[in-house]
Amino acid sequence: MKHLRNVAMLALLAAGILLGAKTATRAGEAAIALKGYDPVAYFTDERPMVGDPQYQYEWDGAVYRFASAEHLALFKSDPDRYLPQYKNWCAASVAKGEKVYGNPEWWLVVDGRLYLFGKPIGPGLMSKDPAAMSSQADENWSKVSHLPDPPLPDYMRSTGERR
Repeated sequence: MKHLRNVAMLALLAAGILLGAKTATRAGEAAIALKGYDPVAYFTDERPMVGDPQYQYEWDGAVYRFASAEHLALFKSDPDRYLPQYKNWCAASVAKGEKVYGNPEWWLVVDGRLYLFGKPIGPGLMSKDPAAMSSQADENWSKVSHLPDPPLPDYMRSTGERR
């Protein structure tokens, strides 16, 4: 009986080590940014487009995907031009002093800058007075950026699918 208990303990220990190693590998991997959507497409095609894994680029700890080699080259030449404001957080929430994940399907380009939103109503709210929302979000960003990340919502759990 004692031998069986020792074998079981060793098996649990080995499983824990293996699971821990797998988690560490995942933790070290760069996250897919924008659920795999192409940040350049918002500007060139004026719509969200799912990127292709063959055209991807790691930038600032995240992997960005692009719909074409041309989009990848544009991004590499000027990443700041194409990156969403507030590091992909919802612009309307940042303006309110909160941290909510931005969904790449709810977006708006204003004055050459990409803004994401956590709800489909966000682009309409910003369209009413873009200067006021961006000004308030800019003012709040230093505080909001240090807030803990909220739980990941269901809409952010998977990457986009190519259509």
